[in-house]
Amino acid sequence: MSFRLKFAAMWLICCWGAAPARLAAEETIYASVCREARQISSASLAVPMPPEAWKATLARRRAMWLEMLGLMPLPERTPLHATVTGVLERGDYVVEKIHFQSIPGAYVIGNLYRPAKISGRLPAVLYLCGHTKGKVNPPYQANPRWFGQHGYVALVLDPIQLGESQGIHHGTYREGRWDWPSRGYTPAGTEVWNAMRALDYLETRPDVDKDRMGVTGLSGGGVISWCLGAADERVKVVAPVCQSGSIEHVVVDRATDGHCDCAFWINYYRWCWPDIGALIAPRALLIASGSEDVLWRPFGYRDAAHRIRHQYAALGAPEKFDLVEDLAPHGYTPKLRQAVFTWFNTHLKGDPTPVKDDITDFVEPEENLLVFGGKPPKDDRMRQIDTLLVRRAEVPAAANESDWRAQQETALRRLRELTFRYVPREFHPRLREYRADGAGTGGTTYGSYAFDTDDGLTLRVRTSRPRTDAWRTPTVAFAVQADARHTFAGGGPSRPAVASEFATAGVEVRNTAVTSVGPGYLWTLRRVYPLLGQTLPERQVSDLLAGIAVVRREAATGPVAVFGQGDTAPLAIYAAVLDPQIAEVILADPPQSHADPKTPEFLGILRVGDLPQNLALVYPRPITFVGSVPAAYEWTRRLYQRLGAGDRIRVIANVGQWRPR
Repeated sequence: MSFRLKFAAMWLICCWGAAPARLAAEETIYASVCREARQISSASLAVPMPPEAWKATLARRRAMWLEMLGLMPLPERTPLHATVTGVLERGDYVVEKIHFQSIPGAYVIGNLYRPAKISGRLPAVLYLCGHTKGKVNPPYQANPRWFGQHGYVALVLDPIQLGESQGIHHGTYREGRWDWPSRGYTPAGTEVWNAMRALDYLETRPDVDKDRMGVTGLSGGGVISWCLGAADERVKVVAPVCQSGSIEHVVVDRATDGHCDCAFWINYYRWCWPDIGALIAPRALLIASGSEDVLWRPFGYRDAAHRIRHQYAALGAPEKFDLVEDLAPHGYTPKLRQAVFTWFNTHLKGDPTPVKDDITDFVEPEENLLVFGGKPPKDDRMRQIDTLLVRRAEVPAAANESDWRAQQETALRRLRELTFRYVPREFHPRLREYRADGAGTGGTTYGSYAFDTDDGLTLRVRTSRPRTDAWRTPTVAFAVQADARHTFAGGGPSRPAVASEFATAGVEVRNTAVTSVGPGYLWTLRRVYPLLGQTLPERQVSDLLAGIAVVRREAATGPVAVFGQGDTAPLAIYAAVLDPQIAEVILADPPQSHADPKTPEFLGILRVGDLPQNLALVYPRPITFVGSVPAAYEWTRRLYQRLGAGDRIRVIANVGQWRPR
């Protein structure tokens, strides 16, 4: 090395220091989620199940799938009240205008195409639309019409929010409905339930053979075809079109940005498309895709198809699976349509003859196909389906400590199974470095720890400790606020102003401080994490617990309490719920319900309990409210009183008054 190069290298080390150079390789949040997504897709059906294992796990896998759709347990099958509001005679086929109720008062609207002349029971096809005008859109008329003209009964449904169907499917996509993940709700679950009830209706018809029913659809209808086929064994043929791929693709390419909420499930168990295919197997499954589809790239659907094909072969049914693709963008082509038609003829009629004809160009005027004549019922409960379909937990107020202990055990187990499934039970974060950050005028000393999380991020803890002869100083841990401008000197403005004799530890949880992603990626990130079985706030809880584990390694750290204010209050609550060693919870202005879209989201949390009930899971540890007890948390206080621990919930005027219990 020349003298000039040696001098330059020495100058860089002196100016920047070795430690910053070492930490420069820290992983970004985007890189972290991409790595997790790759792990999910690469592990999905990596080895096909032998027939014995496939059969032995079938019921459990189907229950898991229904749970991820928000349909476990299934809603009650109430009367459909199916009604035909009109009939169109069109020569060789007939169109019936139909509505029924999937739950009481929630209307599902569709058109049924059938041959004009029927002798005996016919195979049935449920056709599911993508996100345009619903059943009146020309392609969504043409495809079920082909089936109706070729010896099938074909029922096409309006998706929620489209056509004459009410409700919304753009919850987190456009409406800010971050309570949906907390409810465990996805509109895919609604679409699947509506489709299951459509099968119930088809089974009642004298012209339908209930043992020969199938499903197909394009785009959004394609993904619900996958979902329904996995959920309901009555479906004997499944043919999704332009809606097949992988978790890796949609996360790495940010393809989530092009999809509304009904494209995905609540991925508690980290499934990918091959897992769904294994649940459909060995029933007939055809994947139809356009190789130029910007939403579903070939590397995703081809890999999924390859894995699924191996599963079908392992089950002795290789002929029941296939992939057809065309050099085309998102949408139908004659090649794709004819492959779908041939697939249905083969597996529902026993006729493998390749279909040569295609859909006709005729377009029925939209007004002719309207079931309600353009005036849907004003009292349609489909508008509230996101609050009706998934059952919220009803947490009884325990009468005694024994009852509450039993409820605690059940709730904690459930939280570990769903909401916090990927939060470690024990934390062993790798410490990268510790830095002494100097001292304040009152003798307080500051420090910074850098550590690695279990999913590869490098985060920091900012500590403030009193200069004292006392050992094992009580410590208040907190998550840094997302909008904090700095964390200098022990945590910056996020640090609670506790008395000077106590220590604090501010954890720079992800999306704060140097890991803040900003608005350009935050929306995507919040929608991506549920595909990994997580949420951003759930990850922040994990970060907070990891940071606490780092601080606890210091002999100077005494009992640890957690503090949360506003949006960080749920992080403090769930950190204490998951870590029984946390001595106390201190809350200022906590949100009052996960049903509020502004409250940080946690997957399926409302299926276990709401914030006041979940806070009570820390019993009998003390809880301190700063300022006042919010109205919703009177439930928590009354429970503590009933259990003889009312004095363990207290109110202080400000954080400076706090003293350890």
